Amino acid sequence: MTIAKIHNLFKNLTETEQKLASYVLSSPDKVVTMTAKELADACGTVPSAVNRMCKSIGLEGFAKLKLSLAADIGKGNPLECESALPDEHGAKTVFAKVFSSGITALQNTYQMLDFSQMQTIAQKISSSQRVFIFGIGTSAVIAVDAAYRFSQLGVHAYAYTDIVQMNVMAKNMQSGDIAFCISHSGTTKPVVDAMRTARERGATAVALTSFSKSILYTESDYGVCVYADEENYPVEAVSARIAHMCIVDALMMTIASLNYDEYSRHISARNEVLDDIRY
Repeated sequence: MTIAKIHNLFKNLTETEQKLASYVLSSPDKVVTMTAKELADACGTVPSAVNRMCKSIGLEGFAKLKLSLAADIGKGNPLECESALPDEHGAKTVFAKVFSSGITALQNTYQMLDFSQMQTIAQKISSSQRVFIFGIGTSAVIAVDAAYRFSQLGVHAYAYTDIVQMNVMAKNMQSGDIAFCISHSGTTKPVVDAMRTARERGATAVALTSFSKSILYTESDYGVCVYADEENYPVEAVSARIAHMCIVDALMMTIASLNYDEYSRHISARNEVLDDIRY
């Protein structure tokens, strides 16, 4: 999934690397037949910049990039999603592009995941004393939803979306607790600070973000990164939030699978509560 990786890391590349990456994303079929010099010439730079770009996206060199691109092209990678912002587009076109972006985000996130690590995260949440979930802005909604979903399974989960309360609660964490930190950019200061404080207190930090080179991801004990289309959606993408919510849902079901009998009991109790509030 090299094309998805380039999209995901695009924001972290240098200006020259972004120019090269943009060419690769726009014409992957051409790049697989080019030399490093030809690609450099097409972008007005030098072959050494091509190699630096390859290393920045985690590849050994241009030859590896071409092989990976060829594999992506062979799979029919669905990444040709234009921006939904131009004024001349009607509602049907905009809806189609936004929905397509969401589907693409989910498909590429799934292929980026380390399922062994996801299993470990689910086990740690299941066996934790408490799970404190931190998120502000658009991530606040996901944090509240995550706390509700984990609580349905008997996990002692709490969402904190207020900046002051977040910092105070992080200071009250201890060994055996989980700090589940959500931030699209991975650089939101209150969330990063809460994660750092929680780790200082002995808690385990799990990060859910859209950028693998972000502070939140690199400093956490377990980092989960979703696909984010920063080129077509320069403002925090709805598709990224959808991917974040799907991660939470999948974790919930993985936790449930660890002890199905207990899960059934908790869901029955939840359904009784829901029945009481419905006509």
